[in-house]
Amino acid sequence: MKKEVVRGLGTWFGLGELSKAPGTMGTLGAIPLFFMLNSFRLVIADARLYNSFYFIFLIGFFALSIYVSDRCEREIFKEKDPQRVVIDEVLGFMVTMFLVNPVGIKETIVAVILGFLLFRFFDITKIGPIDKSQHYGYGLGVVLDDFLAGVVANFLLIMLMTIIF
Repeated sequence: MKKEVVRGLGTWFGLGELSKAPGTMGTLGAIPLFFMLNSFRLVIADARLYNSFYFIFLIGFFALSIYVSDRCEREIFKEKDPQRVVIDEVLGFMVTMFLVNPVGIKETIVAVILGFLLFRFFDITKIGPIDKSQHYGYGLGVVLDDFLAGVVANFLLIMLMTIIF
């Protein structure tokens, strides 16, 4: 993959290059991707089939994120876990939204806002094993802490959505 493409994906089309809060900007940049995937519900009506599709997407995006993060660390920015690399935040938000299955505009907006806040909280605080996971090499450490923050946020988001709706 060309360096320009890797950099574009790593910075999530330049959002990571912004000087203020690149992680937050990267997470905000994940919202259109979530809406795009969520629109597939119009075509894939069965929730189980849609959830399987979303899971396959997450597996592929996880692998892509590790590859892109590794190349950005070693070849493009030449530093460990560069702040400009935000593809991991995109993955973390997408993991946060997995299996939430909001129905309707109101529920979707509430899910996105809560998912954003929960993910950013766990991504910033890096509680417990989330912090320890970022010490792996080859792009895995860059991605794994955001993935785990997304898993914890996902669990809490599904609980909250169950209570609210």
